[in-house]
Amino acid sequence: MPVSGSEIGFTISDSTTELVRFLIRENAQIRRWEYVTIPQGDKSILARIEKIISRSELIGEGLDFESLGKYVENAITYNSVICLARVVGVYSEGRLEPSRDIILPGSPVERASSSILESVFSFPADEALNIGFLSGREDVRVSVSIRGMMRHLAILAQTGAGKSHTAAVLMEELLKKGASIVVLDPHADYVLMRQSSEAFRYRDFIQIYRTQLSTGRYDAFQKGIVKEFTLRFSDLDPDDLAEIMDVREGWTNLRKAIAEAYESMNGAKDFEDFHRAVKSLDSDENRHLLARIRLLGKVKNIFGDRTTTMDEYLRPGHMTVLDLTGMDQFLANYFSYRILREIYQSKIEGRNDLPVFVFVEEAHNFVPPGSNTLISQMIKRIASEGRKFGLFLVVITQRPGKIDQDVLSQCNSEIVLRVTNPIDQRAILESGEEISQWVIDDLPSLSTGEAILVGPFVKMAVSIKVRPRETREGGGDIDILNLLSKAKAERDSLDDPKELRGKISRFLED
Repeated sequence: MPVSGSEIGFTISDSTTELVRFLIRENAQIRRWEYVTIPQGDKSILARIEKIISRSELIGEGLDFESLGKYVENAITYNSVICLARVVGVYSEGRLEPSRDIILPGSPVERASSSILESVFSFPADEALNIGFLSGREDVRVSVSIRGMMRHLAILAQTGAGKSHTAAVLMEELLKKGASIVVLDPHADYVLMRQSSEAFRYRDFIQIYRTQLSTGRYDAFQKGIVKEFTLRFSDLDPDDLAEIMDVREGWTNLRKAIAEAYESMNGAKDFEDFHRAVKSLDSDENRHLLARIRLLGKVKNIFGDRTTTMDEYLRPGHMTVLDLTGMDQFLANYFSYRILREIYQSKIEGRNDLPVFVFVEEAHNFVPPGSNTLISQMIKRIASEGRKFGLFLVVITQRPGKIDQDVLSQCNSEIVLRVTNPIDQRAILESGEEISQWVIDDLPSLSTGEAILVGPFVKMAVSIKVRPRETREGGGDIDILNLLSKAKAERDSLDDPKELRGKISRFLED
């Protein structure tokens, strides 16, 4: 076969139909996980480099240091670089199919072209969500299939690896497709997406709901465009009150007392009416309930003149972010359960045929292993049955080892960013058949924003760099250096005699 000059190397002996060994040209720039092609007539074998070995026939382990120094000083090293690449398929006429071809020694190896790679890692425009670029190849866009997300998705990463950024990119792409999205946001990571520049023309389809307890990071002006999520006390039933008061499912006597007080209300059926009804109970549970009433009193600002309806927070082609900041977990659980229950009921009753994507941030807090709360039961139900009704789940967590494994295993597609904790790595490995050991081995080396995609929403496992966001960041760490600088300046001004004398002079002048 003639040499064309475009080769970066040639195959050598011991290649198989699954693994290719090739020697690269001197000074050829090549990286682990890069893709190469081996032309075979009118088709090409596509392979991914898994291992790179640098060796020298002259310099070996038995060489003494003095001799080695002389070889290096005189540039007598005779280095060679051998790559081991795994075959991913044979590319022909725009399609990638399984390869059974024999690869002969001396076959030319070329860097895979951007056209071939984009064809392999993209989907038709109507189902493509443009999430980023192939790692190390910004000329190759990578998309995921919205059809593949119908079997649920997990975004897994340790703190600071880019999981919220990645989730926001997916939200942007889903909005462009006309999806209805609901986001449970415990840390106000997504509340500023509504404040994006006019260049993101879908920003008007984003709405933020907060409660009177919310402490989300936005100023007074931004609060002016944020809607209040309220509950009317008279719309609650005894089970709702038990959940808001953190009365657990097994506390039978307290739940009976709540139901008894609820039935005996004869006034406005508001918080004060319920409080009076509890105090009038002739039972030993009265004292215990009054302690819970004090807890209810602390959050009574969540009650308003009306209850926010599902038609308000679930609109066609809109995204609703529910700011859950300022709430204890049990109260965040109740609000989240109430919303998901209404959406789920509308689905199974046939009142809503729109595709709905539910993003659950900090999912390990809502559905930890063995949990039997109402919210955990609802999330499990959506994970197991939701796709039949057009209700799709996206769980986001920094602790894969602390989320219910039944829920995680139902997420057939995964976006995995940097994870170094061995317990979390093991949980990811056990979460599905699509996760192989090479994925786990590569997780600690991923830089911020790099991710490995696996599952039915991609054609094959692939390592990518998530694209920049089009919307404004809402979360992130505080700028500790800037805050420390301000604190130091303030401290120094208090200790500065000149500043003190100036203050005294101004006081005396007044």
